[in-house]
Amino acid sequence: MCSILGLIDFDSRDSEKKSKIFNLNKSLTHRGPDDEGYYNDECVSLAFNRLSIIDLNNGNQPQKKNNIISIFNGEIYNFKEIKEELTSIGYKFNTNSDSEIIPNAFLAWGIKCIEKFNGMFSIAIYDLDKKKIFIIRDRVGIKPLFFSKFNDYFLFSSEIKGIINFPGFQKELNLNALSSYLSFRYPMGDENTFFKNIEKVSPGSYLEIDIKKKLIKKNFYWRLPAINSNTNFSEKYYDEKLENLLEDSVKKQLISDVPLGVFLSGGLDSSILASIAAKNIPDKLKTYSVGFSEKKYDETSKARLISNFIGSEHQEVLVNKKDFFNNLESIIKIKDTPLSIPHEFPMYLLSKRMKQDITVVLSGEGADEFFGGYSRVQNSAFDFLKGKFFSKFSGKHFFNKIFSIDEKFDFKNKNYLDYFFHVYKWFSFNEKEKLFSNDIINKLDNDKIKEPWKQVVETYKDNNFHDQTLLMFQKNHLQCLLDRLDIMTMANSIEARVPFLDHRLIEFINTVPFEYKIRWKSKINKFKSLFSNNFKFSEKYDTNKYLLRKLGKKYLPQSTAVEKKLGFPLPMNNWMNDNRIKEILLDKQTLSRNIFNKDSLEKLFIKNKNSNDPYDFDGKKIWMMVNFELWMRSNFN
Repeated sequence: MCSILGLIDFDSRDSEKKSKIFNLNKSLTHRGPDDEGYYNDECVSLAFNRLSIIDLNNGNQPQKKNNIISIFNGEIYNFKEIKEELTSIGYKFNTNSDSEIIPNAFLAWGIKCIEKFNGMFSIAIYDLDKKKIFIIRDRVGIKPLFFSKFNDYFLFSSEIKGIINFPGFQKELNLNALSSYLSFRYPMGDENTFFKNIEKVSPGSYLEIDIKKKLIKKNFYWRLPAINSNTNFSEKYYDEKLENLLEDSVKKQLISDVPLGVFLSGGLDSSILASIAAKNIPDKLKTYSVGFSEKKYDETSKARLISNFIGSEHQEVLVNKKDFFNNLESIIKIKDTPLSIPHEFPMYLLSKRMKQDITVVLSGEGADEFFGGYSRVQNSAFDFLKGKFFSKFSGKHFFNKIFSIDEKFDFKNKNYLDYFFHVYKWFSFNEKEKLFSNDIINKLDNDKIKEPWKQVVETYKDNNFHDQTLLMFQKNHLQCLLDRLDIMTMANSIEARVPFLDHRLIEFINTVPFEYKIRWKSKINKFKSLFSNNFKFSEKYDTNKYLLRKLGKKYLPQSTAVEKKLGFPLPMNNWMNDNRIKEILLDKQTLSRNIFNKDSLEKLFIKNKNSNDPYDFDGKKIWMMVNFELWMRSNFN
């Protein structure tokens, strides 16, 4: 929807802060090209760029009611209900925008007002009387919000570029973030970004900043609910509850005064959203998909099938190797960090095309994390428990062979989190010890890198391994996808909404037993899996997203409802064999940084050249390192 930007000058010593924030706000106009607004006093400067979605001619920000000033990015989907409640107790409104409810809601209920908001948002609320600012982020982190404390400033922004381009901010590489990125393709943890001294406001939390006392206090107003599946409801109950909640979520997120569409990959999640949306709008739904010139990787035919089925107006964008290479550096500059997923550029290109027709798009993020879409990893607890059991007996090699137990892992002496890192990674911690120079290895804090995952296991220690795995995906893995979605759509002034992440739907699905997420196809298949492993039997002996697939059969062609997860593949093994990639990673400029070992880089290229891996793992590893180097050149040369 917008961008927000703010500076607190605790000592009121910067006479130029107003002009600094004004100039800095120009770097964020892609997020809100329709209008802008500012506030300034002796301590605080606020800036806002507007992408008009609701009440197009009104609703610019900052909003001011009595002693309360607010700016916010995102949408509050239940703003009409909140407005009615506030009107009934005497509050007045001048617009039909959702932004105007925030200062009135704060006046009525204080900071607890955010517990009433159903939406995606990053908000700043300034109480002029108490000289306090509240910096708030939505429950699951759909909208980004970064901050930094330096030189007696507190600076916050919707994007990293709003911080690193502030005069006086010193950019410094965070090596722990690099290590986390190479293992998990994203710097995991709210305190862990690629730049030292830049953090994210945690999802479901707010920072209360007392300007006079220079105190900053972090509070949570919502936490990811533990999976509590000790319920005795029928399967029919779960089916009906899911359908009702998802349909209501989609309906709420269709509210818009500008044209709207749906990202349509042709997979289960986006197809269900498109089907529900098509039934709930008066006009023909617009859908969009991306394809590739390499036929092996192109799945646009699946999106076309759904488009024909629901009667949407469908558009496609094709990506080829040349486009991918020519735009890699520019996309990294847009994001201000190394890219996390190869299809970030296709998403950017598709968003650029969409902007010709629409301003709002629905997207399917969150379904895999909450409904069990990554069964290859999310059901890996089965392999761990099997390996742990047989590690007690002598004749280990015999049991390993019969029961397809991974001999590379020490089941006897290691715990489940260790096993999770063994199966959920790009570069393992052992691989990184060979990849990094000794100088870098000595500076890394592996305990801190693992901390975001360890926190989930400790917080939800009463849950079993299967549920803990889902919770790790919900808490950590999801952030990577939401970050990508926001940056690539907003770079083209497109607002992306995610109906699967309505907090009511999340609170429901975390009461649903695991068997309705990932289910054995039969008792015989479960028995067969004892003699296989999850990487081989996933989606062969089990059904992922079981509950969601049942719903899909009501809204979609049978073939789509039962089809295996698509995944958005790209031919990275092939593309990373290009000589231009070698020239980047093996030239003097890269090697002079003394971050990576040259021998390890060369071995990785050889391994990729000879790889027959259908998942393009080696190519993706090389791609991540190229991303990092190009980002370094953009920021530190």
